[in-house]
Amino acid sequence: VRPGRPNSCVALNTAVIHLVWTADRGTAISRYGRNMDRMRSLTRARRPISGLATLLVLAALAGCASSSLTPSQAPQSAAPKPTLAIVNGTLVDGTGAEAVPNAVLLIAGDRIVAAGPAATLSVPADTKTIDAGGGTILPGFINAHVHFAFDESNLKAWAQGGVTTVRDESATPEQIDGLKAFRAKIEKNPNDARLISSGSMLGVPGGYGQRFVSSADEARAAVLDEVAKGVDGVKISMENGYANVHGLPVMPDDEIKVIVDTAHAHGLYVSGHITIGHYLQPMLDAGVDDVAHMPLDPAPLASLQNMVDRGVYITPTFTVLRNFGAALGTAESNLAQFVKLGGKVALGNDYGGGPGDFELGIPMFEIEEMSLAGMTPMQIIVASTSNAAHVIRMADSLGTLAAGEIADVLVVNGDPLRDVAALRDVRCVVHGGTVIRGA
Repeated sequence: VRPGRPNSCVALNTAVIHLVWTADRGTAISRYGRNMDRMRSLTRARRPISGLATLLVLAALAGCASSSLTPSQAPQSAAPKPTLAIVNGTLVDGTGAEAVPNAVLLIAGDRIVAAGPAATLSVPADTKTIDAGGGTILPGFINAHVHFAFDESNLKAWAQGGVTTVRDESATPEQIDGLKAFRAKIEKNPNDARLISSGSMLGVPGGYGQRFVSSADEARAAVLDEVAKGVDGVKISMENGYANVHGLPVMPDDEIKVIVDTAHAHGLYVSGHITIGHYLQPMLDAGVDDVAHMPLDPAPLASLQNMVDRGVYITPTFTVLRNFGAALGTAESNLAQFVKLGGKVALGNDYGGGPGDFELGIPMFEIEEMSLAGMTPMQIIVASTSNAAHVIRMADSLGTLAAGEIADVLVVNGDPLRDVAALRDVRCVVHGGTVIRGA
């Protein structure tokens, strides 16, 4: 059990009643769900909840909060029987909490049942058990900025390397046309990393992107089309040049605002692409949820502080910046300043987003650059797990080793809190409760 996790949250993670007053039907819909981040976005776009619905929500929350038992304190019969146990390792749960030595992680089906010290958790005699060998037990890593994820060989390589979820930050319109079918296929195979899609990056004609719009109406229509095709979020480009290309047109503020508002109205996140600090503030003013790439020039301190105040995360993507031949010193300084201000960072290397080599599996160059910028090993692990889960709107079910969450687990030999290079030595990977590497 994660220390400090509210009892009511544990109960809500099991089954949350969502009562939404929909604008199109004017009826209260009772739904069960786990994605609270998306729920908050949806409810901002809906009519006020009716009086009856309000009473039902309050009753559900009151009943949830009245429970005084955490999962580890609940009667044994209340929890599913474990089907898998990981023992003899140090637990780093992804929240930033202190590591737990000699820990046990219990899994039932595709969900985590409990996690904590071996002295407080018993493993049933007939449970399949994996010995962590004194290594470190972590949540499966999440790469929140990749491309070419509509390729099963890449998804398998990521998963085998301990990256159990990836976010594709721009695919071709043709690939987005087939997103639902592709996702249905890969979800049947635990050897494939989980795919989150930001659709096709939206830009303006002659500019940087993979789908182009020329007006606010076209921008709104593009978002609605991608919503219908099953994307999880939307990506916008503000890029006036890269490599040896200069003077590209950028999207006007009114179109960006329409894209953000339309995406948020349908419960989707918005990721904003920039590579220079000048474009940070327009993205923030429009309401983007995360920023793709750390600026290569000095980022305005006011904009960095604004990101912190608004809770906007960033994926630095040092790897692709290096591959385009950029000097990384200023980007490292920007990251150091952002973290010092209290900014939230998510792991992402922009796999395939430019020339040169990229790492499938855990992107160690990215992690090493985070370290050079002054991030601690614990901060890097949080960026790679719970922070990245927040960015992809799955923080309620991925990114930490907490009871009720999806059982994506990475076990490495050694102690990455002492030396992040230990992340290279993968011992075992569990994806959705299935052991896909190690025994």
